[in-house]
Amino acid sequence: MSFFARNLQIFKRIGLPLYVLTLVYSSLDQLLTINTEAALYNPEGSTSWVWAYGFVSLLIGILFPILGSLVVIYGAQSPNANEKGLWEYVLDHLNQMGIEVLRSWGMTLLWSLIFILPGLWKYIEYTMIPFVVTRSRRYDRGEQDALCASTQIVRQNLFRVLGVLLVFHLVVPSILTVFFDDFRLIWRTPVSAALLTLLDVYLFIFSTQLLLEIFERQNSEVPDDALAHV
Repeated sequence: MSFFARNLQIFKRIGLPLYVLTLVYSSLDQLLTINTEAALYNPEGSTSWVWAYGFVSLLIGILFPILGSLVVIYGAQSPNANEKGLWEYVLDHLNQMGIEVLRSWGMTLLWSLIFILPGLWKYIEYTMIPFVVTRSRRYDRGEQDALCASTQIVRQNLFRVLGVLLVFHLVVPSILTVFFDDFRLIWRTPVSAALLTLLDVYLFIFSTQLLLEIFERQNSEVPDDALAHV
């Protein structure tokens, strides 16, 4: 199946739930940003509210990429191979995915305490964790470390991974923020917010699919056994 045929299949299968998830996340994020700014500029001030908003923002900032990745990975499977429904699939992997993502955040933070660049490098190395957790048989059997496996795959496909991250996690989001950030509030500009959310959904599917195909190509060239020895 060609890349774009698969892309269309993924969009058809999980476009709607991912759209709803993205719309909820985007609305919450905007709302938290507005409330945080209001609390900061309030003459009477309320440090506790600022910390509370920051904590909730961090929480949904961790949770949404996990849920979004699981939804897209589910959609990328062959329809005949999916014996479970979408949310059952998500719930089956959510706990383990959360553990590995928190481990990766801990390592990234640890390296960031030394210098910013080592922390950024660790963040890049852990890009493949969602695919290791959901697609690796050795990981399922407890014979593979997700962080180590992700690190090896990224190092062997460094320029491809960097290209995807640079375009879809830096350049495009920056452009959209500069030109369209004022039109994302669903309760103020519903039409533009709905259209921008649809664009976000497609870009997220596209970038996740690119990373997934790098992972699948690597696994077809290097057996799971080899990824265990890093």
